[in-house]
Amino acid sequence: MKVLGISSNYHDASAALVIDGEVIFAAAEERYTRHKHDPSFPLFSIDACLRAAGIQSSELDLVAYHEDPPTKLSRTLASTLAGWPRSLRNFLTNSKETVTSGFWLQNDIARELKIAQEKVLFAPHHMSHAAHAFLTSSFDRAAIMTIDAVGEWTSSAIFKAQYENGRAIITPLDLAPFPNSLGLFFSAVTSFLGFKVNDGECSTMALAAFGTPRYVEHMRDVLRLSADGRFDLNLSYFDFSQDSDVPVSRKFLSVFGDARPPKSKLSFDSLEKSTVTDDHHQRYADVAASAQAILEEATVAFSRRALRLTGESNLCYAGGVALNSVANQKVLAESGCASLYIPPDPGDGGGAMGAALYVHNLAAGFRQGPRTHPFFGERFSSENVELMLEHLEPKFWPGFSRIRIKPLKKEQLHGSRWRDSKMLVSEIASQLQRGKIVGWFQGRFEAGPRALGARSILIAPDQIDLARKLSKQVKLRASFRPYALSLTEASATRLLNFQNSVVPAPARWMQVCVPIRQEFVHQVRAACHIDGTTRPQVVGSQDNPLYHDLLQAFGQLSGVEALLNTSFNESGLPLVASPYDALMMFARTDMDILVIEDFVLEKRY
Repeated sequence: MKVLGISSNYHDASAALVIDGEVIFAAAEERYTRHKHDPSFPLFSIDACLRAAGIQSSELDLVAYHEDPPTKLSRTLASTLAGWPRSLRNFLTNSKETVTSGFWLQNDIARELKIAQEKVLFAPHHMSHAAHAFLTSSFDRAAIMTIDAVGEWTSSAIFKAQYENGRAIITPLDLAPFPNSLGLFFSAVTSFLGFKVNDGECSTMALAAFGTPRYVEHMRDVLRLSADGRFDLNLSYFDFSQDSDVPVSRKFLSVFGDARPPKSKLSFDSLEKSTVTDDHHQRYADVAASAQAILEEATVAFSRRALRLTGESNLCYAGGVALNSVANQKVLAESGCASLYIPPDPGDGGGAMGAALYVHNLAAGFRQGPRTHPFFGERFSSENVELMLEHLEPKFWPGFSRIRIKPLKKEQLHGSRWRDSKMLVSEIASQLQRGKIVGWFQGRFEAGPRALGARSILIAPDQIDLARKLSKQVKLRASFRPYALSLTEASATRLLNFQNSVVPAPARWMQVCVPIRQEFVHQVRAACHIDGTTRPQVVGSQDNPLYHDLLQAFGQLSGVEALLNTSFNESGLPLVASPYDALMMFARTDMDILVIEDFVLEKRY
């Protein structure tokens, strides 16, 4: 059975293809359009799915959309009427998409793919998240919790799941109704702090480390928690009518002060031991810390509720809030679960995969498989790289760079092929040890927002000055945001303070934040946050063999099998997908070396 999953019309549109229970391909539309968080119908991703399987759309058995548009429409209309007339602007802004998705989306999808309309099915939003989490885990049975902003009428949900007779039975037990939403709460605070909603929540989490939760009691009035794990929003603090750029009310501003102007620079630096800042900046950090603290408390309480209601010990978790790695660590440590599983792409970008898996399970059952991996994107060859270079004249690079780069003559650009992978990793490990900034482009790109050794930028983890250069001259990254760390299992258990010294599953994909043992901080300081933690990617030998070999080769030179790993993109752009994307970033920034499969391109000044 061939099932195509689709997510679109909000943010992080994506497509995924499942054939006979196996995920064949998954990608976000942004990787092809180069529009970060692209919400548009994923034509390019769908085409890539079909090409990967060598099939035509007419061969699809079913198409699964990641939410139920008619139910979503009912919520939109009800919310509009409840907020009338202040909601008029929001309704008019979104009415075309709302009406289209509510009435004609099934027909539009069928027409676009040239298939019968009855092949197009709708999967409830939170069921898509739940299926994604459970069906890609290795659990026989589990509790599932899903937490995001909103899907149809639901903001969070609890499910019980188990396999019976070759089919997964996923039963909803508890639904938290819109607008009582942890995702909306954190996004509103994110907007107040001057960051972009559905993108800057990670910045709110990072900023929280510089603050103290001195507003936490006020936050308890904004997000009210019950002893049984439920929660509700005090709507008097919010204004979702879009009459203003920030969705908070005057009451919120009277308690927490004026909102931060979006383009103002924050003075915090994750690479400093301490930061001298003014009162306004510290207030922003304290608000972030207070919101983060309440989010963590609510998430832990909801996870305990999930385990209690289901009677299960294993916990699956998905939804946009599952990208908050600091809160995830709290869930892991304090929920009481025996094991925690979060898929590599737990947000709406993973909704396409979840919808496809859910519909496949309904139609044909589902065989339980091993744990999943994140490498479901497209693979490219290095064969055409040298040909592309003929049209990428280095003398023109400064003209299209967003930052100042050194003029480079063509003869200073050196390319070479390394057919022996052992020699390749040995060479790149040596270059990293010498302080080079390396773009690492290997195999199929990752599904989800995190670079996990397929589309990564790497540096030695102890070189703080190099990390500053990476931020200012390559990534164009805010100084308060920390970097992540890739390391082998052997180094992870030695350097990081895991609970019971056991590497948890979420650490495979940078889904938790873990304290670094004090005696090793100096060896990885460039990937250490101000609070002494890092967001690790623990790489097993079977997870990504070539990347694992590189970590080991670097460890032989440095004494630690770890590298600072950040996503291969500039600020405001999605991760690179193709060699062309990678070459463009290499040309316009101060990266030193670009590795595309077995081809190495080096700038020699």
